[in-house]
Amino acid sequence: MPVMSWDERFQRSDYVYGLKPNDFLVESAHHFPAGGKVLSLGEGEGRNAVYLAEQGFDVTALDGSAVGLEKLSRLTTERGVTVHPWLEDVTRADLGQERWDGIYNIFCHLPSEARAKLYGRVREALKPGGVFVTEQFCPAQLQYTSGGPKDVDMLPTIHELKEAFSGWDLLVDDGLLIHLDEGSHHQGPAMVARLVARKP
Repeated sequence: MPVMSWDERFQRSDYVYGLKPNDFLVESAHHFPAGGKVLSLGEGEGRNAVYLAEQGFDVTALDGSAVGLEKLSRLTTERGVTVHPWLEDVTRADLGQERWDGIYNIFCHLPSEARAKLYGRVREALKPGGVFVTEQFCPAQLQYTSGGPKDVDMLPTIHELKEAFSGWDLLVDDGLLIHLDEGSHHQGPAMVARLVARKP
């Protein structure tokens, strides 16, 4: 989705995907090195980054929407935590070399070509022992109305994710049906691909 479209979506006074953190991220956060530097890819309005900051992580929230990051700023003020905002297109951002203890992507969907490049940058950007966590809609989600892109090219398979992080310790690799309850735009049954991968 173009940046302007996300800005328009986030203009609402409420939080489009709610204020609760994503369930899978909550389940997986213990895999990140304690107190580590964690990068969010496509953070949106801040629900996940704020949660991790509350758990003691040093969180940077990367997103292409200035409106989304402004709502993140308001949320950090309300919750009394610090999150470092990074306004940049996820597909263009220089993630660095062995810079992060953790990186996560929760429902940040990109075309397949951009995804492949991003996987390579994530592999380089994590420190040894660092962890990548992702939950994304997979192609089977097209039969459901609970959210996500309607273009199959935007939907990774679990096989794709496992291949992209081959050679790493795969702590979770699963495709499954879940029930989403995340604000107004993620409601109901959903087919997702989940991966937690630790860099050697």
